[in-house]
Order: sequence, then C-alpha cells, then structure tokens
Amino acid sequence: MPAKLPCRHTFNACIKKLLLLVCLLAAHAAFAGQVTLKLTSRYLNIPIGRNTEMKEVQLKANSVTQLEFPVQLAEDTISYWIFIDVSAYQGQTVTLTGEASTYALSRIYQADTINGADSLYKETNRPQFHFTVKRGWSNDVNGPIYFNGQYHLFWQYFPFGVEWNTGFMYWGHATSTDLLHWKDVGSALMLDSLGSPWSGTAVVDKNNDGGWGKNALVLYYGCFNRHTNKQVQCIAYSTDNGKTFKHYVGNPVIDSNDELKTTDTRDPKVFWYPPAKTWVMVLFEKDGMSFYNSADMRHWQRQSHFAGLWECPDFFELPVNGNPAVKKWVLHGGSSEYFIGSFDGKTFTPETTKLDYAEGQNAEGNDVLYAAESFENMPNGRRVQMAWGRVSHQGMPFTQMMLFPTEFALTNTAEGLRLTASPIKEIARLHKTTHSWQRLTALQANKALSNIKAGPLHVQLTLAPGQGSNLSLLYQGNPLLRILPDYLTTGENSIEILVDKTVAEIFINQGNRYILKTLVPKTNDKGFEVATDATAPLFKTLQVYEMQSIWPGVK
Repeated sequence: MPAKLPCRHTFNACIKKLLLLVCLLAAHAAFAGQVTLKLTSRYLNIPIGRNTEMKEVQLKANSVTQLEFPVQLAEDTISYWIFIDVSAYQGQTVTLTGEASTYALSRIYQADTINGADSLYKETNRPQFHFTVKRGWSNDVNGPIYFNGQYHLFWQYFPFGVEWNTGFMYWGHATSTDLLHWKDVGSALMLDSLGSPWSGTAVVDKNNDGGWGKNALVLYYGCFNRHTNKQVQCIAYSTDNGKTFKHYVGNPVIDSNDELKTTDTRDPKVFWYPPAKTWVMVLFEKDGMSFYNSADMRHWQRQSHFAGLWECPDFFELPVNGNPAVKKWVLHGGSSEYFIGSFDGKTFTPETTKLDYAEGQNAEGNDVLYAAESFENMPNGRRVQMAWGRVSHQGMPFTQMMLFPTEFALTNTAEGLRLTASPIKEIARLHKTTHSWQRLTALQANKALSNIKAGPLHVQLTLAPGQGSNLSLLYQGNPLLRILPDYLTTGENSIEILVDKTVAEIFINQGNRYILKTLVPKTNDKGFEVATDATAPLFKTLQVYEMQSIWPGVK
C-alpha cells in the first residue's frame, strides 16, 4: 500500500516553514559579513550610523580574536567616523567579522590619519580650553598623577561611539606638562579575560614594594565582567614611564562579592600613608567606602567601613587656611558630597555632616560634576582636581568632557570649615586678549561688554560693597547666573566665570560656591550682559579675557 500523502494544508505549512528558514539563512548571510585586510597603516577608520543597531565586530589575526567591540556600523548613511589604532598588528593579515553586511564591513578602511583629521578640534561644539576626546564617549577621571615631569590623565573611555557601554570601557590616557595642553597618547588599558577596566587610581611605587620595579607606575582598577556582572579589583603596571602597561598575573587582588553579598565593589583609590608605613586603599563597597591596608601592594586587608557615599572615592589631607601645622582629611564620593575629618591609617572619623562643594545639573537632571579625582604626587603639595563634566555636544562625534582643573583648599567660612575650589593659576597662560575696567555701572558695563564677541572667555569681576543681590548675568541671550542673597558677604564679592562652548563654570568668593551650568542654544549673538536696577557703580573691577585654544593648530 502506498505511503499516505500529506494533506494540502500540511503541505502548505511545510512550504511556508521552509521559505521562512531560507529567508532567515539569507538574512544571516547578509549580516554575518567578513573582510580581510593586510594592515600597512596605523588606523582603521570605521563609519558610524547614529540610528544603526549596535553590533559586535571582531578583529582576528591568525584565527585568534585580538579585538572585539560593539559599534553602530553604518549600513547606509554615515553620521561620523571613529578610529582604532592597529599599529600593534602592522604587517599582519587580519579578518574583520561581525553581525553586519560585508558591504558595511568593506567601508572600514586603513590610513595613517583618522577620518576628519583636518577638522579635528575645530568642530562647532568642541570646547576650546576643556579636555575632550577625539572621538567617542568619556566619563570618570581615573588616576591623575604627576610622574617624571609630566601630568598623566586617565579616564573611562568608550572609543567606539557616543553611547555609554559599560561592558567595553577602556582607560584613555593623555599627558601634559602644564595641566592645560593635553596630548592624547592612546588607550592605557583595554579588556582582558577578567573583563572591562573600570575606574581606579595611579600611584608611584618608589620603593618597589610591589616587586614590579622601583618607581613603577601602578594602576589599580575595578574590573567588570559583562557576562557575570562581577566586579573585582586588579592591577596593571608600567616600567617605561607610562607608555605601556602590563596586567598583573595575580589579578584579581580583591574579590569581595561573595563576602559582602553585592556586585557593587569598585573604584579603588590607593595612596601611601607615611605615619603607619602602609599602603591604603579606599574602595567603594555596597553602601560606602571601605578602608584597606597593604604592605606589598598585592595583599589587602579590610580595616573599616564608612557608609553614606557612593562610588569613585577621593581622599586626601589639606592644611586648614594654608597652615601646614593644622591639617584635616577630606573624603568624597562620585558626586561633590564630602566629609571633613581625621584618619589614623585604618579608620576615617568624620567631624562634619555631609557637605557639598559644587552644584548645578544638566538637562537630564544629573549633577554636571561627577567622578572627580585629584592628582597624586604633585609638586609643592598642591591638591588639584579634574572631574567628568556630564555635558552633551549636539551633533559631534564625541560626547562628555573634563571640567577645568581646580585647586582645593580648606577654608574657614561663616558656615564653618569648608572645601573650596578655584581655577588653577595656570589659566593665565591661556589669556589671549585682555579687557579691563574699574567702577562701572550696569549700563556702562553692558556698553563695554558689547564690543567683546561671544566665545571662550574667562571673566573676573568684583562687586562693590552692598551691590549684586539683584544682579543677573546673561550669555548669548540666555540667563547664566542670578545672584542670590546667600551668595554674598557684607563686603566686596568676587565672581569668576569660565565659558567654553557648551559649559560655564562659576566660582563665587574664591570658590566658596562652585556652580556648573550647561549652555543652551543661543537666542542672540551677544556675549556677556548684565541685568540689574542698580544705578550706582556696581562693579569695582571687571576683567574679560579672550581665551586661546588648548588644541594644536587652532587659533
């Protein structure tokens, strides 16, 4: 008896499933592309589509994956270009594969310059005296340090687009001799088998306590595994003046996830504590800051825990009112919240309530200033900080920025002992054109200011005694600052303002108040203006400095 034939409905269903399978296989083939290149140039230039789905791409050499990264690889319209330094693979034949079409992958090309190099640092919304990355996303400041005559700045870096991607963060790295002009020297840390290098710190091992060499530059960082969400503490070190870093083979050196029943263990801050001859690590764990000690930089013992601050600790000692005989410790977390107190090498004891040294939110309602760190090992005992500025740059191939370096002091005020922040004195080196006046009314000030174009500016003014409580400052037609009564003292009051493309930093009375403001699109082409009903001389002094760019080739 012949086999029973399937009914028509069953046959049609099978045909539909077969056609669907064929379509899926065709789609997979279309978006599982591959291209092969022999690398003869320094960079791969990669086209990005802002509306394209993020997909992972692998770079393989000798069938081994050397790099993997997520990227919005443009399938049609190109929004902007990113780049990858592939000089480490010069002369090798590599294969690029990913869930993108071969056509999209084939538009990646190699060159000895990055695409858009001719307009680099000249873009419409590029800050001119604040540090920004060439391409991509930047956030937390990591391990700023003075080492062998150079300042080193590290930061959290996603070089593959302008969206934050915590699973593929790098450490960016730039150097400077003056805290103003920074040279981007490429990534210091990349992903390894443990995961992505998150925030941390840098120290100089002057006595070879860690065994990596006398005066090795040592990085401590939280490491995040995107597959398990686990966070552990790791070490990398350099013996060539910070040019290259090696991962310590004994990583991780701290894994406290199971003990504390949390994956929130990150952002190590490490320093040498001379009175006890010990290394100290301040580590964010669960709900606050834990304090660890170590003799050899590798083995760490928790000593105490201080709850109430979140992420990215900075911890340092400062003289009170400049008196080196009287010092206090300052502990702050990712925001500008801080405590003043004492420290014995193991335990921090607060002597104030929680305070705040900066204010100002962006359009998303987040603090503009976040994840700040101060430079270690600075000459003359200075304590200079840089912070992540949570500022977007509309239409640019980069996003976020570093705020201008500020110098900390502990100062007695009417409210008690406070941490104050002021622009570093080196800012004077960026002054290009100077305008200066004395004893001006608001009307006279506006007439004088009308001759100064909007642009990167540094403004310093002194209010006459009793003046300013009804004063508003405007920039390009938008309100910049309204002087509130509690900003002012009974005598003279000083205001210092840095304006740079997308952000304004405002310092009142030598940093007793530090206010951050993101700039909105202009409503007119004017620069600074003042608004007040005062008729008497309002300004005792007024200086405006047009600023030079920190970027090479920009006038």
